[in-house]
Amino acid sequence: MKLPQEFDLHALEVFVMTVELGGMSQCANHLQVTQSAVSQTIAKLEAGIGAPLFDRTMRPLGLTASGKSLFARGQKLIAHARLAYDEVREGANLPISSVTVALSFSLANQLTAPILGNLGNRADRWNIRSGISMEHQGEFLARDIDMLVTGSFNLEHRDTVELHPVFEESFIFVFPRDFCEPLDVVGLPSTLPFIRFSRLTGTGQQIERQIVRMKLKLPQMVEVESSHQQLALVAAGLGWTITTPGCFAAVPELFSQLRAEPMRRGRFSRSIQVVARTNELGDIPRLTAALCQQVLRDKIFPPVIDQYPWIAQQLLWPKADLENEELMA
Repeated sequence: MKLPQEFDLHALEVFVMTVELGGMSQCANHLQVTQSAVSQTIAKLEAGIGAPLFDRTMRPLGLTASGKSLFARGQKLIAHARLAYDEVREGANLPISSVTVALSFSLANQLTAPILGNLGNRADRWNIRSGISMEHQGEFLARDIDMLVTGSFNLEHRDTVELHPVFEESFIFVFPRDFCEPLDVVGLPSTLPFIRFSRLTGTGQQIERQIVRMKLKLPQMVEVESSHQQLALVAAGLGWTITTPGCFAAVPELFSQLRAEPMRRGRFSRSIQVVARTNELGDIPRLTAALCQQVLRDKIFPPVIDQYPWIAQQLLWPKADLENEELMA
């Protein structure tokens, strides 16, 4: 059977993107074309198939039975087409056109230079963003971001997402260095204010859930959305906080003013992973995860573990790590 001319990869990609982004206007904005151009492309695709893909009597647009079937298969076809494109370019020693990567504030400071230094030649153009992981997830779903280095779990159950673990870290307490007040049975101070990590972030929400589980009543002075802000306030003696070894390691200039302690009860953890859409970036996500793991394990954490040997027990590394990967120059 010969496929109709209207059934091409571009039209299929426009259709899939329209469904993923929630409408033709959103797809047009993403592609930087007119809504009319998107509508015409989909109309031609429908004409070539001989069946409507959208139920235009619904608001917002709903998929017909044919549309649902094509969407499920179309995602896989587009993913395989992108993979073939990348493999052909890789075989010809050609980089992919562009990669947009998003990292949390603390990870961005530590990992941006190693990623670009070791993988920079895998793309013609890199766009590195730092900020709040929850916001990055929305941009990832809107296809404004290609890859995440994140501690959030909200995207794990999407069928079109691939995950590459970096490491797992248990949360810790951090106090001002000279704080000498006796701690209660849980290991917390009774009077020093608690400095919260923003509940608009995935990490902040995870901390709050654990506080509720442990039935802790914590006096609060301030809530911040940057781990550097959080630990700078602790270093100034203005409160104590719950954070992670990774965030703690990101502020070596504050080590002399801080004191880290393990959680005596209610220990919990988060997993850092690289998230990308399945088969869209070739092996870049896997190599990025391996590189991040190596940098953190071999360069970032050793100075912290020298001061606090127990922190090594708060870190869990994937079994398949870097022993056979020579990524670092």
